[in-house]
Amino acid sequence: MPYITKRKISPPSHKEEHNERRNSKWNKYYGNSRWKKLRDWYMSLHPICADCMINGRSVPATELHHIRPFGTGKDEAEKMRLLLDPDNLVALCSDCHDKRHFILNHTKQDDYFNTDNN
Repeated sequence: MPYITKRKISPPSHKEEHNERRNSKWNKYYGNSRWKKLRDWYMSLHPICADCMINGRSVPATELHHIRPFGTGKDEAEKMRLLLDPDNLVALCSDCHDKRHFILNHTKQDDYFNTDNN
């Protein structure tokens, strides 16, 4: 008689959800040849996770994070500017990238992007 085990099915991780959204809604951006060249260039210059480095750890960067999400652009031109602006990028490890997205998704954007110290 076959042996059947009950397996707990966990919900998709942030990374799986992120990749699924990226592959559908944002494919025209992430599939852009200029983006791919910029990503390769930036990651070659910044091979260590920026957040880990601040905390004294040396962890390889595997993700390229947009500080201000390019999807917040008001029109196509602004989205492309945010997508391809090297000053809007930071190289992170997977854990730090997930943390940044958690904070971004659980904070009002006005508060998250406020650079005033008042």
